[in-house]
Amino acid sequence: MGRWGMAPALGALLLVGLWRAPVAVASVETQEAEPAAPRDDPQPAAEPPPPPLEPTVRDAPLLDADPPPPAVPPRALRPFIPHGEPDTEAPLSGATWAAHGGLTLLPLGTVWAATRVGGDTRLGATAAEAAAGTVLASLPGRFLFVHPSYPQGRWLELEVGAFGAAMVVTPPVAALGSWGMGEVAFGDSQDRGHAYLGALGGATVGMLLGIAVHEGLRHLAGSSERLDFLRRYLALSLIGSGATLGYQWSRTPTPRR
Repeated sequence: MGRWGMAPALGALLLVGLWRAPVAVASVETQEAEPAAPRDDPQPAAEPPPPPLEPTVRDAPLLDADPPPPAVPPRALRPFIPHGEPDTEAPLSGATWAAHGGLTLLPLGTVWAATRVGGDTRLGATAAEAAAGTVLASLPGRFLFVHPSYPQGRWLELEVGAFGAAMVVTPPVAALGSWGMGEVAFGDSQDRGHAYLGALGGATVGMLLGIAVHEGLRHLAGSSERLDFLRRYLALSLIGSGATLGYQWSRTPTPRR
């Protein structure tokens, strides 16, 4: 057969192939859509859970030790209570009145003692000397009685600074007043510097004693504001009388002609 005789046979085979292709595709899709048949293989049994681990001494070295002591309970904190206003109408006890009256005699006794050590027994001049020291001491000495507004809290820096400055400045100022009045009232001293140092030492001791007396009387008075003016100037008069006693004890008067 020639080339032209085989053409009808090839065309017939091509038609048959095209006709069988959709059928083959449909059969493949049908096989894929069919579920797989269940297998008869037995399922493996579930394994039991492992036993719990028991701690050993190697794992925890402190298991065989004594139990720790119980925790300390927290300390109850006191409430923050600000310092209230002083009660001006609070009464004072009889012992408080007696303490105020008895300590008032202390500066007077110091002035009298100053007349016994200086060689000059003029009480009026000695009292004027103590008064001059008291007046000058009251200028910076008022800051010696500064108290914090909240006693349970911390003092403010200004209050601490004012109190410290007053402790430094008050004795020299009070000594200057007593020394100056003494030089005028009793005449010139042979050694003025030595006399001033004596007045300065007496004023310092008087200041410490006055602060202690003031705080003691204030503690007795409690919240009462009565006699507060007397307590303050009692402390200041102890500074002036102390400066007078120190001046009279240390001065060497100029010999009279």
